[in-house]
Amino acid sequence: MKKNIIVTLVLGTVLTVAFTACERDIKATDDNRPAIVSKSFVEEFDDFNTLGARGWVFINNSEPVGSQGWRQGKYEVRFDSKNGQVVDGFPAYSSQKSQNDFVSADLNCGFDVSTLNAWLITPVVPIKNGDELSFYTRCRGDFPDRLQVRANLTTGTANVGALSSDVGDFTTTWLDINPGLTLSGYPTTWTKYTITVAGLPTNTTVSSRIAFRYFVPTGGPAGANSDMVGVDLVEFKSK
Repeated sequence: MKKNIIVTLVLGTVLTVAFTACERDIKATDDNRPAIVSKSFVEEFDDFNTLGARGWVFINNSEPVGSQGWRQGKYEVRFDSKNGQVVDGFPAYSSQKSQNDFVSADLNCGFDVSTLNAWLITPVVPIKNGDELSFYTRCRGDFPDRLQVRANLTTGTANVGALSSDVGDFTTTWLDINPGLTLSGYPTTWTKYTITVAGLPTNTTVSSRIAFRYFVPTGGPAGANSDMVGVDLVEFKSK
């Protein structure tokens, strides 16, 4: 099965994005030890190449692995002699320099038919009960996609194991978007998700890393699942 990843624009119509189609709130629970005081941050992913120097980590444990993992957002409008004006990807939710100002992961995380397991991991974030993590995400929508938000609340490392089924120290699942891998289970317009931290010991903070895991079994260019997801405007609020 070969996937067509090009979307044709009818009569040259400009692709538009619906802002915040819906907002969903999730409670996250787990136990851990005290750490230091929490700090707030906002990440808009305007330049993917600067993220590593600021503590972000990218790991692609897909099997078999493909040509790329998480990357700068993909959005390109071009002319094709056969199809006319076409668009690759989709534009950012929040853009400062270009419509590519977000991060994305797609079927090319794997090769042929594969289990996709690509990680986008934050710098160390001290958290406590009541803190909030919010972000916007959407998919392209031609094939089923899936995204998890996981936390390492024990070691503060970026250890995710080595296999496509591994989660390493990221044993806490805060959110799982479209675990049933249905075509309608992932939003196709930018949608805001808000996670409120709960369940930690009272009056303590935990030195943590938070991960966005693109996890799609039977994915890849020849698989029945996986297309493209984007993440934009990640905000952590220390309460």
